[in-house]
Amino acid sequence: MAKEIKTIEKTSRRFSLSWQLSLGMASGFFIIFAGFAIVVAELVKNYYGKLPESLYQYLWLGVILGGVVVFLFTFVLTRYILRPVKYIKTTIEAFEDDPMTNIRANNTNSNNEFSDLINLLNRMIDRIQSLIAAQQQFVSDVSHELRTPVTIVKGHMDLLNRWGKDEPEVLEDSIKSSLAEMQRMEILINEMLNLTRAEQIPIENVQEVTEIGGLVHRVFDNFKLIHPDFVFTFDDDLIQAANVKVRQDHMEQIIIILADNAIKYSVARKEIHFALSQTTNRVEIGIQDFGEGLSSEDAARVFDRFYRVDKARSRAKGGNGLGLSIAQRLVDAYGGEIAIESALGSGSVFTIRLPLYREKAYDTKLPN
Repeated sequence: MAKEIKTIEKTSRRFSLSWQLSLGMASGFFIIFAGFAIVVAELVKNYYGKLPESLYQYLWLGVILGGVVVFLFTFVLTRYILRPVKYIKTTIEAFEDDPMTNIRANNTNSNNEFSDLINLLNRMIDRIQSLIAAQQQFVSDVSHELRTPVTIVKGHMDLLNRWGKDEPEVLEDSIKSSLAEMQRMEILINEMLNLTRAEQIPIENVQEVTEIGGLVHRVFDNFKLIHPDFVFTFDDDLIQAANVKVRQDHMEQIIIILADNAIKYSVARKEIHFALSQTTNRVEIGIQDFGEGLSSEDAARVFDRFYRVDKARSRAKGGNGLGLSIAQRLVDAYGGEIAIESALGSGSVFTIRLPLYREKAYDTKLPN
């Protein structure tokens, strides 16, 4: 602690950049104008003879006062120009003390290099904090969700150690149960990794453009093929190609998650409806099922991590409660939104809205 206090005191007494620039400018002014005064005095002396002593005093007084004025002006000007440096320093120190701090460097609203540096620093801190939060959430999720399967596997291993060697039925049952839990853990970890990646998509770096109509039709055809016991319908209202700035694999993953969720919870009425429409600046994708439906309370939490309406039924159907969370994080990361409308016994409708991507058109003039 004492070492930190000494360091801070030493920093406060250092020869700052404002002082360096001010003294440098004042010294330069003094040297240049002192030389100028000497040259002028000698030239005047050669023409008019000996000059009054008071004239020399006035000349030197003007040089000194000019140096002081230049020093003060430069000092005030540099302190004003270097204000962003103080903001950056304060922000970095706060981030060093607490990586999750809310302190950010204030932008001076001046379009210069310091403004660019402040924006870059703030974006970098936001990015680092999102990575830290994702890491903490991932560790929390792993420790929470893997506790049960690890306990089950440990219990079966203890059972094998005590009786499995002599009882083939116990051995077979324990091995099957352990392998099932191991498989569930593998799926769970992969889904949590996908969720973490979905939260870290830098949308400003995405350059890939995906045509929505063809992709949705492809997923629709694939689900018709692998689920022949379901009735699939498609209402396509697109009148022209609808492009979105989303990676194709991510877009396909979102639609597959929603379609798979619709299949999973359609028991009595096996019918799935796809829909595509377009507004002035957005494309809308709808996937509707006519299955169990959700209450308003469950619908409000359906995108939460690990949330399952009926945990027993969800586990039996292979769900970990992460699919819809992944879909929502992906849609949010690309500047879109996802919504659900549901009623118990009537099914659910998931709607995705994404901003349309249009290439900028540039007017070109023919040479005269």
